[in-house]
Amino acid sequence: MRSLYSPLRDCVSPRDLNVSRSRVFIYLGLAVTLLLLSYQLILDRPPDIGTSWTTIQSIIVVGDDRFIPDPVQPAKELVLAAMQDSNMSWVEENFSDWTVNIYRADAEREDGGLTVPVNKGNEAMVYLTYIIDRYWSLPEVSIFLHSGRYQWHVDNPLYDSVISISHLNLDFVQEAGYVNLRCAWSVGCPTELEPARYLRERPADDGHPTAVEYPDRFMELFPRAEVPEVVGTPCCSQFALSKTKIHEQSLEHYVRLQRWLMETDLEAGISGRILEYSWHMIFGKPAQYCLDQRECYCKTYGYCNMTDSDIQNQWVWRGLNLPEGWPKQSESA
Repeated sequence: MRSLYSPLRDCVSPRDLNVSRSRVFIYLGLAVTLLLLSYQLILDRPPDIGTSWTTIQSIIVVGDDRFIPDPVQPAKELVLAAMQDSNMSWVEENFSDWTVNIYRADAEREDGGLTVPVNKGNEAMVYLTYIIDRYWSLPEVSIFLHSGRYQWHVDNPLYDSVISISHLNLDFVQEAGYVNLRCAWSVGCPTELEPARYLRERPADDGHPTAVEYPDRFMELFPRAEVPEVVGTPCCSQFALSKTKIHEQSLEHYVRLQRWLMETDLEAGISGRILEYSWHMIFGKPAQYCLDQRECYCKTYGYCNMTDSDIQNQWVWRGLNLPEGWPKQSESA
């Protein structure tokens, strides 16, 4: 009777069969890995906006150039709301290790540089324009600022934005998602607005037009949210955001907010202030969001173990305009 086994099979040892099986599993594993990587790249691929770029792990390829983010510090950018005549040399002199985006709100597109579609809403239009412009290529951390280095509301004894930016705890920004650069409660905390009461009572309050307008505008900005009894958060529209926090909302959401700002009939000061007291809610915080000052200074800037006196002297009201020649004319400088 003829054997049922082929001569070729008789020549293959069990060991060779095991090796062959192992190779098959290895090849299958490699194939699955490549498929998963390809699928991930497709998910992460930004829309084609005229610039050829691909993100693979931590390396960003733009054309033929390669940028490898700092392995210790996250990719970080400054976003500044400026005007044509704003002197921004302080940024260039102090933040060479940051990517800087200076939006000059009164510039025309054809002038070159960064600008906004419509100069309305003060810094709010700049912030929303940056988020929309960069939604698919955001850094890990973005800091949103006014153009001046020394401003009355900057939260340190010299009112110096360089100090605030340099001391900011970027790990805390990535953990919290949204971080107001101001910890002091004066101006904004614990209560700045009472939208629900103003909606019920409709008081005449010529001295606080933002409070009068806020309830109706809140319902336009947050159509599915209940009008809060109290809104409280430190002023004054300077904050840091993580990429993850921004991406919790769709691009279309920010486009809708920008369209609201473009189409509102409110004058710039009021529309900008309405967003000033809405940013924290836009980025997922409660309507009344006033962190304990001691905790805030520790987590935000690393100023831990502050005494009551330290906190009292950290920020002092000097009026809406700092003394002429500040800080050279300051005894504390």
